[in-house]
Amino acid sequence: MCSYLHKSPNGVYYFRMGIPADLRPFIGGKREIKHSLGLKDREEAKALIPDMTKAAHALLNQAKQDRAAATPAPVAVPKTALQIERERKRWDDDQLQAELAADDLYAADSEIERLEPVMDALAAGIEIDASPADIAKAGKLLVANERENAGALIASMQARYGQDARVSKSQSQAVDCKPASGSGLFLDGIVLDRWSAERGVVAKGKDTHRAVAEWFYARTERKPVELITRQDVLAFKDALLAEGQSVPNTNVKLSRLRTLISWAYQNDLAPANVAAGISVKVADGGKGKRLPFSLAELQAIFASPVYANGDRPKAGKGEAAYWLPLLGLFTGARLEEIGQLRVPDVQRLEYPDQDGQMQAGWFLHITESTDERGQTNRIKNAASERLVPLHPELERLGFITYVQGLKDQKGRVFPDLVPNIYGRLTAKWGEWFGPYIRGVCGITDKRKVFHSFRHTFKDYTRRAKIAEGVQRQLMGHAGKDVADDYGSGYDLHSLAEAMACYRVPGLVISAAVT
Repeated sequence: MCSYLHKSPNGVYYFRMGIPADLRPFIGGKREIKHSLGLKDREEAKALIPDMTKAAHALLNQAKQDRAAATPAPVAVPKTALQIERERKRWDDDQLQAELAADDLYAADSEIERLEPVMDALAAGIEIDASPADIAKAGKLLVANERENAGALIASMQARYGQDARVSKSQSQAVDCKPASGSGLFLDGIVLDRWSAERGVVAKGKDTHRAVAEWFYARTERKPVELITRQDVLAFKDALLAEGQSVPNTNVKLSRLRTLISWAYQNDLAPANVAAGISVKVADGGKGKRLPFSLAELQAIFASPVYANGDRPKAGKGEAAYWLPLLGLFTGARLEEIGQLRVPDVQRLEYPDQDGQMQAGWFLHITESTDERGQTNRIKNAASERLVPLHPELERLGFITYVQGLKDQKGRVFPDLVPNIYGRLTAKWGEWFGPYIRGVCGITDKRKVFHSFRHTFKDYTRRAKIAEGVQRQLMGHAGKDVADDYGSGYDLHSLAEAMACYRVPGLVISAAVT
């Protein structure tokens, strides 16, 4: 699809690019940049689009500069200590909520993957050996999936045939979807394609965001992204709740919708970020919040058969059953970040200390890259790329010895982890770990999951009085203000010193039983 190429009724092709509303006063009040290409052959016209696009972007950039020059710089008012502390707490809460949302997405996707065979059997009318609870869950998911497909089909029909393609509300919750005029940049089309290509989104991520875009259009009106309003997003939220969607599911869908609309706004494809801040607020916001492990729960995990007896359950994927929880506790890293480690990502690095003397230590390189074998590592965002010092306790317990003893020194640190259809290495392992800590370790609170190690790490770094900026860098959190974007972050010596201060008082862990 050629986004800015439009054919007039007389067959002549035009270049057309929408101008964001805030820039229009600086481009003569125009709503769009429009030029006749003087051609009726589509391929010849397409060849002119790249140069026209560059010229248009140059015009928009000049308008941005003119806008900046015309806008008086705000007078900086010094913040009080109370304001700074309040903002710090608010930022920290936002980070935790983001982590919770990511964890909810992971849990929901994992549950769907687990129940897919049951759903397939139900759809085909085949008997399957499954628990009544799983059959009931699979039935609900199947109904929801059929409703989603029906909504998307209706939207497609209405986009093609107009308002005549209607169904009653009793047949579907979808509303009429008359196509609107505009740039032709739809959320489930080129916006999705460009966003996923730019961000390196895996197939599953692209599929889930496409599904939400289709849900959105099936319940509102099929519009290009620049014509979507805040009222449309609010109507989508209300429609989901009216259909009986749970609050967590509604917020997951809104989060994905916000991602696409926010990207379009950031890339000048929409005049405003109309979905910003829209979610379902609940009175007991902490009810489903992931919680850190208590000391007693940590003791139960690390005194369980995997650690006390050397058990290696098949579903625990060999040594991953032993090392992944330890790495979670002593790095604060996300499960997939450590599960995807390759042996070369465990690095011995030299660095100068504060006196200029050279020191050396082990680090985990958490990065997004594909090696010469085609082994791909992915991370959540740019801030997630980092070097994490290996905690002395991990070295004492034998992690380096384990890594150096692996037969394949160019392969994965945990070779028994097998990627699922979307390339996630730890999906099946996570399905084992949850029941293990419930049934074997006696941790029944469902808010305690593997991600709780990340919250636990955060708590103990605070207790160790590690600087907040160092905490963020160790955990791969984005900075909280503009100042955090300056410089290259904390040096390796500062990070290693901070990690050496990290303690979990009262926790004793025995070395691996061999």
